[in-house]
Amino acid sequence: MNLQPLKIPAGWSVDWNLLTDTDPTEDIIHEFTGSSLLHISSHTRLKAIDVSWRPEGDINGAYQLQVIYLLPKFNTKTNTLDYEGVWEAPELEFSTQNRLELVDKLNHLLFYLKPYTDTRILLKPGIVDEPNEAIRQEFLSKGLTEKVVSKILDSNHKVLQNLMLDHEDISRPIVEKLVEIGVSKGVRNKAKQLLSSKRL
Repeated sequence: MNLQPLKIPAGWSVDWNLLTDTDPTEDIIHEFTGSSLLHISSHTRLKAIDVSWRPEGDINGAYQLQVIYLLPKFNTKTNTLDYEGVWEAPELEFSTQNRLELVDKLNHLLFYLKPYTDTRILLKPGIVDEPNEAIRQEFLSKGLTEKVVSKILDSNHKVLQNLMLDHEDISRPIVEKLVEIGVSKGVRNKAKQLLSSKRL
C-alpha cells in the first residue's frame, strides 16, 4: 500500500503519516488502528490537523478529522518553543467513511485555514504572564464586575485596560478614571475618545 498523496503547501509539516491510498476492507481494517493516522501542523498558523479512524479497527467506523489550536510554550530545558494542542476544544470536526471526501477536505483546509491568534497575555513568546492572564480569564468569564475592574485598574497593564475599554458594558465613571490614570498615552486617548462618542 502507498501513502495517500496530499497537496501540502509551504508552512505545514507532516509530523506523522500512516494514511494510505487504500480504502478499508475486512482484510486490512486491522491497519486502521493507533491514536492517529495523520498529523500535520503549522507553527505559523498555530494549528494542527489530525486524522484518525474511529472506532479503531472497526470496518463500520469512519475517518475522524480535527483541527486543533496550537499554543506556544517555552521549554526552559531546550530554550526552544514547544507547541501544545488544545484537544479539548477543536476548531473543526469532520467525519466521513469516504477516503476521497476526506482527501478533498484535507487539501482544502491546508490551503484555506486561517491562522489562530494567541490572545493570552505573554511575558515573551511562549511564556504566559500568569497574574495578568488570570485577570483576563476572570474578565472573560465574569465580565466587568467591581472586583474585576479594580484588578484591571491596579494591574497597570495596557492589554487589560484596552480590553476593558472595548467592553460593551463599560460605564462612564470607569472611562473617566482611565482618562486620568490609564497606563499609557494610548489608553488615556482611547478613553477620551470614548467619552466624546455616542457609545456611553
